[in-house]
Amino acid sequence: MNKLKLNYTSLSFLPILVCIPLGYQLINNIHFGGFKLFQEFLISSFNPKIDNEIIITVIKRLNETILIGFFSWLVSIIFGAFFGIISSNIFYKIFNIPNFFYRIVRFFLTIIRSIHEVVWGILLMQIYGINFSIGIIAICIPYIAVNSKVFAEQLETIDYKNFESINQINGPKFSSLLTLIWNPIIYTFKNFGLYRLECSIRSTVILGLFGIGGIGTSIFLSFQTLNFRELWTYLWSLAILIILSGLIFKKIKFNTTNKILSIFFISIFFITILFSFLYFLYFIFNNNFENFNSASSLFKSSSDFRLFDFLKLTLETIILSLLSTGIAISLPPLVIGIFNNNTSKIFIKIFAFLLRLIPTPVILLTLLTFNNPSVSLAALTLGLHNAGITSKLLFTNLDSQDKRNYIAMKSLGISKKTSWLLGLFSHQAKSYLAYCAYRSDIIIRETAIVGVIGSVGLGWQLQESLSSFAWQEVTLVLIAYSCIAIVGELINGKIKNSLT
Repeated sequence: MNKLKLNYTSLSFLPILVCIPLGYQLINNIHFGGFKLFQEFLISSFNPKIDNEIIITVIKRLNETILIGFFSWLVSIIFGAFFGIISSNIFYKIFNIPNFFYRIVRFFLTIIRSIHEVVWGILLMQIYGINFSIGIIAICIPYIAVNSKVFAEQLETIDYKNFESINQINGPKFSSLLTLIWNPIIYTFKNFGLYRLECSIRSTVILGLFGIGGIGTSIFLSFQTLNFRELWTYLWSLAILIILSGLIFKKIKFNTTNKILSIFFISIFFITILFSFLYFLYFIFNNNFENFNSASSLFKSSSDFRLFDFLKLTLETIILSLLSTGIAISLPPLVIGIFNNNTSKIFIKIFAFLLRLIPTPVILLTLLTFNNPSVSLAALTLGLHNAGITSKLLFTNLDSQDKRNYIAMKSLGISKKTSWLLGLFSHQAKSYLAYCAYRSDIIIRETAIVGVIGSVGLGWQLQESLSSFAWQEVTLVLIAYSCIAIVGELINGKIKNSLT
């Protein structure tokens, strides 16, 4: 058993080897002209701009961010629950529906989940122009599919024998379904749904960098004008919003036996679905296509794609995701293990929070001030951002773990670092790797963000093809992105199953 734990522990540190080729390329591409600018960016974090004008702007932009994020979350969580139900085995068993429809629904959800919300946003903006509704729709499309997967997985744990017991007393099938799924749905919403609201706000900020609106737009405009004090005002206000939302979520309690609460949730469920359908129809028929006049333009547009270049960009995207995943997995345990004291942990937590707080495009643009665009720079950016996320989970699990083994090893004279590694981290390595396998699915989709900004991989080609209205190229890029994400999800699924 100890040998097995050590193997998982070793696997947690092994991916850090990606830093060798990555660091070599970064050192070769470095230029010293932008270090002063980078220094100014860091110093400005301690001296943000505060006056009446910027406070009014912050309040306005935060309201926009909350509005887009909240409605995106509400619609995606409701439709996620709906599609989660109709993509679960229990639904098809109760209503005796052929599994053929089950496979179609799951395949459809897998396709739309494989494309990142930024890609959906850029694509919809190119078709409809900049519109407030674009942000909501772009976030909802992949989020519905992601949420439905989580809900479906939770519903798969329901024992079908429970339905057979209800069926013996001739209960209506719909009532039986609702009785069986109600507690798992509420449980999933409580443990996963509220967290998705924070994700929705973060996605709104990233889409704002591309012009959708909200505080992300103000962050990008401040960066463009190199007004770093103003930029940090927006970032710190975003930090306050995220912290407050997290504190509020922890206080929310759900009583699944409360009939009034149940009726309220069901009412919200159906009202949201009805309103969303009506609004979607209104959006489709009351917005003119600006750059995509008809479906036939998809086949008429010219394409200068060369197979070699396309394969090269696809390979770049795969390498980018692998390098980023390696950093996200190994950096947190390595840094925490080396700097294993209370003071260092505080600084690590602050730095990790900043990596989660600052949008990935801003991190990349900041690093571009003293380094040339490359796959390594994009991978470093994406890896650091996700390392901030994986480190949060690792800290939470380590803090809640029984420390008797760690204390016993220290009392025997074993060094503090070795005691931490074998007495604490080795017990978390397996679950940590399982979470990182899930996180790598997200990293694959997020390569689109750094690709667009950092001029690498398929993200760069997507931006170029959209700017020249080459819809055939756009279609090929989307298919390639989707295939990479789906294959990655299948591989990571196998890894997660082997670790659980």
